[in-house]
Formats: sequence, C-alpha cells, structure tokens
Amino acid sequence: MSTPSHDPSERDPHQLSGTDPLSPAESGPTQNSGAGLSPEPQKPASPYSYQAAQPAGYAYPSAARMPEAARPPLPREVNLAFWLIIAAGALNFVTTLLGSGAAAGPAGTEGLGIGIAVFVGVLTTGIYVLLAFFIRKGHNWARITATVLAALSLILMVMSWMTLAALQGNPEIQEQLGGQSLGPGGFEIALNILVVLLGVAAVVLCWLKPSNAYFKPQRITY
Repeated sequence: MSTPSHDPSERDPHQLSGTDPLSPAESGPTQNSGAGLSPEPQKPASPYSYQAAQPAGYAYPSAARMPEAARPPLPREVNLAFWLIIAAGALNFVTTLLGSGAAAGPAGTEGLGIGIAVFVGVLTTGIYVLLAFFIRKGHNWARITATVLAALSLILMVMSWMTLAALQGNPEIQEQLGGQSLGPGGFEIALNILVVLLGVAAVVLCWLKPSNAYFKPQRITY
C-alpha cells in the first residue's frame, strides 16, 4: 500500500495564507464591529482643541446701545402746549422789562435796573423755551417741572394781589406814598395774568389722556 505524499507544493494555498477568500477580512483590533469586542475608549477632548463655530443665526449679546422703541406720534395737545409755553416765555420777557420801568429807583440807577431786568428776562425766558422743547420730545421730567413752575406762578400771583390789596388799604402807607399806586399798571397786570394762564393751560394739555401715552417711558420689545 502506498502512502500519500505530503509535498509542500501541493498544499492548499488557502491554508498557507490562513485566510478564506469567501469570508470578509477580519476586523482589526481598532474596530468595534466584531462580536465580543469592546469599543475603544475615546480620548477626552483637549481644552485647546478647535471648537465648532456657532450657527449662523446665533448672535452674541453686544454691549452696543439697543435701538429704542418707536414713540407714538406727537399728539395735537402736546404740540399746542409747546406753542403756549413759547408764547408765555415771550410775554414773560416783555412783562419783566415793563416791571423794571415801573420799579425805577433813584436817579442814575435806571440803566442798572434795566440791565438786571434784561438778564432776568433772558434767564426765565430760556427756561420756558427749554421746557417747551423737552416737553415736545416727550420727556416726562419736563412735564413735571412745568407743572410745578405753573403752580408756583399761580400761587405767587394770588399772594402778590393779596399783599397789594392789604398795603393799598392801609391809610398810613397811602399817606407816605402820597397817593401813588404800589402795584403795576393795568396793562402789565393783564400781561402777567396772561403769562400765568398760558402756562397753566399748557400744563393741563400735557396731562390729558392723549398726552399721557406720549410721555410714558418706552419699553424695548424683543
């Protein structure tokens, strides 16, 4: 009986390579798709690694000033109050100059009195004009300031009338004055009353319902 020969050249080439051509390649040690293989642990991200960019729609908060909300249109009442305050300031300047002539002092001081009256008139008229413009812009503090000044003007006017009436009713004072009047003339009194009434009317217009919405602080909506 003859024994089979074991010639190395006759061996199956698949046995020499150790692979099966019909089976897929075996997974390497770094692949975790094979059965019984645990996934390779991931390395922690380095704090110096590149971070992904934010989406295009994301906006970082900015320290820039945010746009203000649109203020309501200028009410007719506020616009009328603006012109009333301007008119009151102009008439106030005229009454101040007239008062300087009525309260003339000793001879030689007329120029000084007129200079002081002009300075006071310009200062008070400037206050009227500033308040008028800030009220027209919708500043609530200007409306409050105008209200206080209008109330003070009304109170001072009434108190001055009461004081003049009491002094003119005193016979001793009338004897010292020689029959001269303490108060201003009728035209100046009428102008003073008109100035006060214009200021009061302007303040009332600023506190009406259509004006209140214009003076409310505007909130920014996002």
